[in-house]
Amino acid sequence: MSFHLFRSDECTHIPGRKEQTVDKAVEIFNPRYVYVPAVDSRGGLLNSLAEEGKVVKKGTLLGLRAPDDFPIYSPVSGTITARKKMMTAYGKEMECLEIENDLEDQWVELVPPKLETNDDIINAIKASGVIGFGGAGFPTYRKYNSGKPVDYLIVNAIECEPYLTTDYIFSSADEEVEYLFKSLPYLLKVSGAKEVAFCTKDDKPLLIEACKKFQAKYPELPVKLYLSKDRYPMGYERNLVTLVTNKEYGMIPIEAGCIVDNIYTFICLGKYFTEGKIADLRCITVAGDVKDPKNVLTPYGVLSDDLIEFCGGATIDEYKVINGGPLNGNSIDVNFATLLQTNGLLVLKPNKFAEEPCWHCGACCENCPMDLQPVQIQMAYKRNDLQRMKELNADRCCGCGLCSYMCPSRIEVSQNVMKAKALVLQALREGK
Repeated sequence: MSFHLFRSDECTHIPGRKEQTVDKAVEIFNPRYVYVPAVDSRGGLLNSLAEEGKVVKKGTLLGLRAPDDFPIYSPVSGTITARKKMMTAYGKEMECLEIENDLEDQWVELVPPKLETNDDIINAIKASGVIGFGGAGFPTYRKYNSGKPVDYLIVNAIECEPYLTTDYIFSSADEEVEYLFKSLPYLLKVSGAKEVAFCTKDDKPLLIEACKKFQAKYPELPVKLYLSKDRYPMGYERNLVTLVTNKEYGMIPIEAGCIVDNIYTFICLGKYFTEGKIADLRCITVAGDVKDPKNVLTPYGVLSDDLIEFCGGATIDEYKVINGGPLNGNSIDVNFATLLQTNGLLVLKPNKFAEEPCWHCGACCENCPMDLQPVQIQMAYKRNDLQRMKELNADRCCGCGLCSYMCPSRIEVSQNVMKAKALVLQALREGK
C-alpha cells in the first residue's frame, strides 16, 4: 500500500471556522442530571454495577466494563435515581445510569497510586479509567501493555476539525500542560520510549508557548516540539507518525514504534498519577448556530439539549446536532448524553443538496490521505462485494470525510466507505 502525508502544497484548505470560540475562555457548567452508560460496547451490563438509590461522589466506581473490567466512574456527586434507555453520543440508545447531581462536587478520598514498578504504572493507567480522548475512546492502558518496543510517545495537540477549540483553549493552560509533563517520567519508564513528540499546528501560539515553557522547566525530559501546517486531517495518527518518524505501518502505530494519544489523555494521566483524580470533566466546544458559542467545562454525561440551552439556545428553527466535528462527527436527531470522549457539539443548518451521478473526476482519490479509492469502495459496498472491499483496503479508512467534502456530485462517499470498513472489520474479527 502506498501512503502520502500530502501530495503537494495545492491540497484544498478546509476552513477552520474556529473564530467563534478560539478567543473565549472556558466556562463551567454543572448540570442537574448526567447519564452514564451502564453497559459495555456489546450491550452487556457492567460488572459490579451500582444500584439505584446509591449515593455517589466524584470518582465513585459505577461498574466494570467487559471484557477486561475497565473501570467506569461517576463524574458528579449525588444520587443514582434511575436506569434509563437514553440516546448517547455513539448515535445509539443505551441503558444508562441517571445521576442527580447535588452540585456540591464532593470527591471520594483521593490517593495517588503507587508508581514504583512498570506493573504499578500499567495498573495505575487502567485504574485511572483514562481513554483516548481524540474520539475513539480506546482504553489507554492497552497501548502501554502491548509488550512491543516503543520509540516515541506522540502528543496529539493538532485539533484539525473545524469549529473545535477545546484542546487549544483548555489544554494550553499552564496548569494543564504541567500535568502532561508530570505524567511523562512514568510513561517514558513503562514504555521505554526515547522521545516525546509534542505535535501541534504552527498557528497555535498558546500551545507552542506552553510547550516551550515546560521544556525549559523540565529539561531532563526528552520532549521535542513538532509543528505542522494547517492541513486536514493532520491530526490523524498516521499523519503524525509520518511527521515524527517518516515511517509507515499496517494497522496500529505501535508497529512503527509509536504510541499516539490526545493531549488531554496525557493531562488526565498526570492528574491521576499525582493526585489520584479520575477524569470527571470534559471541555466541549459548543458552536455553530447558537446564540453564545462557548468552550464548556462540564461533567461527561451531560445532555446535548442542556449544553445548547447553556449557550443561549439555537438561532435557527431547523438544525442538526453534530457530536464532534463536522467532518468526522456524527449527526444525532434527538437529545443525547455526551461521553467522556465528546469534544464538540455543533448546531448546524442541514445542507439539502441533490445528489448527482458520479463524474469519475477522481477528487475523492486525489485527496484521500490514505491513498484509498473511495468511489471504488463505495461501488463494492453497493454490490455487497466483501472481497473487493478487502482488496481496496476499506478497513484503512480514517473517516476524515474529505471524499464527501471534495465530491462535486455531493455524494456521501465517506458514509458508504465507513459502512464498508465496518463490514471488513467484522469479517476480519470473524476470521472470514
